[in-house]
Amino acid sequence: MKMKVKGKHAILSLVLLTFGFLIAFSYQHTKTLLFDDQINAEDWEKTFYYRQQLIQFEENNHKLQQEIDQVRLNLLQLENEMAEQLDYMSETVTEKLALQALTGELPIQGTGVFVSLRDHEFVPSKAKIDDYIVHDRHIQMVINELIVAGAEALAINGQRIFSDSHIVCIGPVISVDGNQYPAPFVIEAIGDSETLKESLELSNGIIDLLVNEQIEVEIGKKNQIKMNAKMS
Repeated sequence: MKMKVKGKHAILSLVLLTFGFLIAFSYQHTKTLLFDDQINAEDWEKTFYYRQQLIQFEENNHKLQQEIDQVRLNLLQLENEMAEQLDYMSETVTEKLALQALTGELPIQGTGVFVSLRDHEFVPSKAKIDDYIVHDRHIQMVINELIVAGAEALAINGQRIFSDSHIVCIGPVISVDGNQYPAPFVIEAIGDSETLKESLELSNGIIDLLVNEQIEVEIGKKNQIKMNAKMS
């Protein structure tokens, strides 16, 4: 009878031991799973955080690249505008210098023509000597014709003349702005030499008129004519 009770106790003890082991194993396994889940959750949060940071960085980088592209475009437009302004300024300066040369503020040089006027060498005994010498009107006629033909600058015996210059006949000499010059009177004109010469040599033109008035005329082209600026 006592042997049976002891056998039952042994079996019960074995069952309880087994059950306790299973509970302990189950608890440890559950704890391990929970710990692994916690680790996985932390890793996921870190991965999500870094991914968001990467996305934000890429967005910022894209915005910065757009700003850089816009700045480059603005710089290109500015460079083009500056180049246009420099071209305009260069053209303006060139035009200003050309106008100053034409008005006499600056020296001028170029191709052109010359017209030499001399008193007639032979004067008949009964003729009036005034009919055989060069007068200021003859010089003015040549100058007017040259201006109409496109002369850019004019000079008489090396003295440059301007729009306000005075040419006056004083006996056998010509006064140009107070400076007197004897014959021959050499008129120089800067411009298209071919056009200027053709204009002077037109049939029944200024040269024919001067010859008919007993003036000896010589005309020719010049490759280089230099004229000084107007004295202040």
